[in-house]
Amino acid sequence: MADKEHVYPEVGEALRKAREDAGMSQDQLAESSGISRITISRIEQAHINPSFRSLEALAQGMGRKLTISFDALDE
Repeated sequence: MADKEHVYPEVGEALRKAREDAGMSQDQLAESSGISRITISRIEQAHINPSFRSLEALAQGMGRKLTISFDALDE
């Protein structure tokens, strides 16, 4: 199990929002992405960090593209 200090809840929140915006259940996303529903749930609940490869599969399963940005910190 991942150390809670090293799990990023914003990743799970972003996944949940994207999944809901796509009108998909966790089961539907699991089917279309090849990532298990349990893993999707654990990511959304900030129990684990997904690999980049998993994030790519999840994005494709929702018909989306994965983007990463390095935004400037608000001062």
